[in-house]
Amino acid sequence: RRTTPRTPRHVRSLEMRVAAISLLFLTAIGTELGDLTHEVVELQKELAAQKVILEDQEHRFEQLEASSSRRLQTAYLTTATFNTKVSTIESSLKGLFGALDSAWLCLCGALVMFMHAGFAMLETGCCRAKNASNVLMKNLVNVCAGTLGWWSFGWAFAYGSASTNGFIGWHGFFGFDMYTYDSRTGNITPVDCQ
Repeated sequence: RRTTPRTPRHVRSLEMRVAAISLLFLTAIGTELGDLTHEVVELQKELAAQKVILEDQEHRFEQLEASSSRRLQTAYLTTATFNTKVSTIESSLKGLFGALDSAWLCLCGALVMFMHAGFAMLETGCCRAKNASNVLMKNLVNVCAGTLGWWSFGWAFAYGSASTNGFIGWHGFFGFDMYTYDSRTGNITPVDCQ
């Protein structure tokens, strides 16, 4: 009588464990594959819906391109009407532009004067007390010389008529032709306001 060799008990236990783990692993993979298949189906449905929306938008765009009435207000406003309205607005605002230029010039001049006063205080504070009056006098002379320089040359360079070069003004040095004087009434009128 021949007997088959028996496997030890701990080997059979190990085989059972491996089989159980393999079964669990295959069950988990099957569950994940089922979930992945479900997600792929949902994404395909979403893609189909997006294709329908895109085709609808393309159809609408083709209709808009075919329509000749969709333009930038050409039916409401012609070029001639537009140019007429712009020239009317420009002529009515010409006085405003001159006033804004003068206001800007006055504002900048006031800021420069405050800058000079601040710099005079800074210099006076940084020197000895015996030199304070000299520093203040130097700053006062600086402001006076700058004002005379602007009157004699600056205005002409900045606002004088530039008939030849288009870059710098060559008219209005030393206040020449900055105003007109009416000897009958004694009125002084700026050149731009005649």
